[in-house]
Amino acid sequence: MSLALGPTLLPLQDGEQYRFVFDMNKCIGCHSCEVACAEQNDLPVEVAWRKVGEIEGGEFPATKRFNLSMACNHCLEPTCLEGCPTEAYVKLGNGVVQHHAEDCIGCQYCTWNCPYSVPVFHAARKIVSKCDMCLPRLEGGFTSACVDACPTHAIGIEIVDVAAWRADHRDADAPNLPSSNITISTTRIVLPADLPLETFAANDYNVRPEHPHWPLTIVTLLMQLAMGTVVSLAIGTINRTTSFTAFAAAAISLPVSLFHLGRPILAWKALRGIRRSWLSREVVAFAVFAGVCLSLVALPTRPMAIFAALIGIAAVACSGRLYIVRGRPAWDTPLTIYAFICSGLATGPLLAMAVGEQTSLLKTVVALGIAGQLGLLGANALRLKRNPAREWRGSYRLLTGGLRSLLITRVAFAAIGLGLGLLVAPLPALVVVGLGEIVGRYLFYASVVPLSAPGTFNTGSHR
Repeated sequence: MSLALGPTLLPLQDGEQYRFVFDMNKCIGCHSCEVACAEQNDLPVEVAWRKVGEIEGGEFPATKRFNLSMACNHCLEPTCLEGCPTEAYVKLGNGVVQHHAEDCIGCQYCTWNCPYSVPVFHAARKIVSKCDMCLPRLEGGFTSACVDACPTHAIGIEIVDVAAWRADHRDADAPNLPSSNITISTTRIVLPADLPLETFAANDYNVRPEHPHWPLTIVTLLMQLAMGTVVSLAIGTINRTTSFTAFAAAAISLPVSLFHLGRPILAWKALRGIRRSWLSREVVAFAVFAGVCLSLVALPTRPMAIFAALIGIAAVACSGRLYIVRGRPAWDTPLTIYAFICSGLATGPLLAMAVGEQTSLLKTVVALGIAGQLGLLGANALRLKRNPAREWRGSYRLLTGGLRSLLITRVAFAAIGLGLGLLVAPLPALVVVGLGEIVGRYLFYASVVPLSAPGTFNTGSHR
């Protein structure tokens, strides 16, 4: 392994790339690297491309604290690149994972995919941004700003043989970091010899709710409502009024989705990544489903209703698959897809009954949808409780702690709505069940704790 020491870099040979190296023995937690990075890249205070976290361990009085400075790891298999719907990321020949701001629509899907929570949303620019190892300096043969600023030389840039590192990348692992196997991180970390066997990140017990993503809440619930409605048409009475209602729900969701984007005028770029991005596939699937719903309005027949139901289920499943990412453990399960489908079955038949014919079969579907939702919610909570890792444990602690009142409200709305739907009338039941679904989707987004590098106590769950 050849090192790139000092203010200038050695040239690369075939099969090599640059990467960061961090020596935990040398870091004193002064945060000079953070400041230098922010100044070099003109970052606002709320945007950090390099972050210094804290790891603690040992038993009193022999406790120890170490610092861990992390930026982008310029991975060999970057999940930010794989998930980006606009292909705004590219892996350069020198190893840098570069983000092209001009192609970014600010969907933030890369922030979900990255297990280190490296890409961050730049609100002023309305795009995501990340460390590029100070690429202009790198191309000029100089080291990054964070490297130059470190007073103890804890951070460096070195050259790595890509094939050898891919075969053995254990030096990228450190306590309280996500496994390097996920992306094959290239950052080499030198650990202290006296590191305690049991450690925890300083931010482990300061877990905070994530952003609720209200536009996504509305989009997903409307599309699932439309899916459940056409399923009702496929198994019940065919009528044009119900068909139009399903189409309206699907059609409204499409423009609402633009409110989630930082740069909605460039939304068309989301079609670029259909070969590998589930977000691109979701966009196409939702658009196709809306078109099929429109065809069902023009031709309200049983075969067309069955076809629309199948397309709708496929679209909702595609939407659920979007959330199955390693970077968000609470979502990373097939239960997410099943829950999305059950959401449609819990609401769509109620809408169909409110505008069309009420049947016992549709009531049964509603009951199955609501029961499925609650069962899956409980199953995922148990799954999170049983895993000792901080991200799983943190999500469970949010659901049973700070968000417990909302969890109780969600269950109560589902139970009341079920009773109204079976015994009274579908319209009030739809309102109550719908409110429960909104609360449930809020919990879905807010209670997820992302994989990330260790933070400090004051920076919450992922900074």
